[in-house]
Amino acid sequence: MKRPGRKTRMAGALGAAIVVTGGFLQPVRKMVNIPRTVMVPSGQRISVPWSGLLTVESRGAKAVSIQPGVVRIHGTVPAHFVIRTKLLGWIPWRAVPVEVTRPLYEVPGGQSIGVVVKTKGLVVQGYAPLTVNGRQVDPAKDAGIDRGDVIIEANHRLITSSRALQEAVQESGSHHKLLTLGVQGSRRFHFRYVKPVFSPAQHAWHVGILVENGASGVGTLSFYNPKTMKFAALGHSITDGLTHIPVAVTGGRITGARIVGIVAGSANGPGQKIGVLSDGRNVEGEVIHNGVFGITGRLAHKPLKGPRKPLPVALPDQVHPGPAHIVTVLQGQKTQLFSIRILKTYLQWHAHTKGLLFQVDDPTLLRRTGGIIQGMSGSPIIQDGRLVGTVTHVLLSRPSLGYGCYAYWMVKQKSFS
Repeated sequence: MKRPGRKTRMAGALGAAIVVTGGFLQPVRKMVNIPRTVMVPSGQRISVPWSGLLTVESRGAKAVSIQPGVVRIHGTVPAHFVIRTKLLGWIPWRAVPVEVTRPLYEVPGGQSIGVVVKTKGLVVQGYAPLTVNGRQVDPAKDAGIDRGDVIIEANHRLITSSRALQEAVQESGSHHKLLTLGVQGSRRFHFRYVKPVFSPAQHAWHVGILVENGASGVGTLSFYNPKTMKFAALGHSITDGLTHIPVAVTGGRITGARIVGIVAGSANGPGQKIGVLSDGRNVEGEVIHNGVFGITGRLAHKPLKGPRKPLPVALPDQVHPGPAHIVTVLQGQKTQLFSIRILKTYLQWHAHTKGLLFQVDDPTLLRRTGGIIQGMSGSPIIQDGRLVGTVTHVLLSRPSLGYGCYAYWMVKQKSFS
């Protein structure tokens, strides 16, 4: 191995000394925290916090300019280039890849929707213990089946309905064989072997579980593409409620929902919207996929109520602490704009459901709901005329605080793009 030269060793030592001795200085902190990569929409400019200790060299130098405390990058056309930096003008520091992306435009949603989906397999909702000869038995629980597991197979045949599962139970029981269940658990797919129990009262065999093959609820449309009519909604996945892992769906639909009541949130419990399904005149569509950021699919037509103008989708780098708004429904099907304040943004180079922390400061919203409540998930967040994110979670102990994901990651997910 080639030993580093004297000049290289001196440069490294000097750089380390500067970092150690000046770690408390703002320029050094900025130097250490410069982004690992930068994304810029073509035709737009972004400002990146920068250290005065670093100089910039770039083949795309015309697109990069240094100003006090920041580097301004102008995305002229879609392309890739690298910003090369040097400490004090001569010590190589870090190369920062820059990706100039094509601008993305989507129409914000905010409409309340009813969601009905069919799941792949049967979700175990609970147990149904049996009484045999005066003794209570729980065969499914004893076999290691957990609440939230999804039963995919029974005796190596795909299961799509409760009736199909019952037939497999009767078949195994009548032949005095163990029932083989293929189960998707919280971490992996595995097999469980259950001994059916005969109930003289019902004259049938049972394994003691309660299952469902679908899910439904009320949420919020996040945004849609006016050209392709693809939509995204909810901001977080539909899960079994226990393992918090997205359940696979085989289809479903969304339709407009009318909000008829509000239960305000508090530190003692989460609030919620009370909605009833309406016809599809306002919102109607097909659900195709359920993923980390919620459901995606295709609308049958453009929503009749709510925002109509496409907005540019902000890159994560463009979202910043400060004033913003969410769009949601509190009564009927009318969308409204409510003020929030983004408190913190998280640097993300990969998709994540928690990208920003915000606080509700709109007096009307606080008076009606106490903050963020169930049913608001998916409400779009708008800042500086851009679609920046959607509501995903609420802090249960402080309902005025909530988390959002970046809209950019929702648009870039494979099921939408």
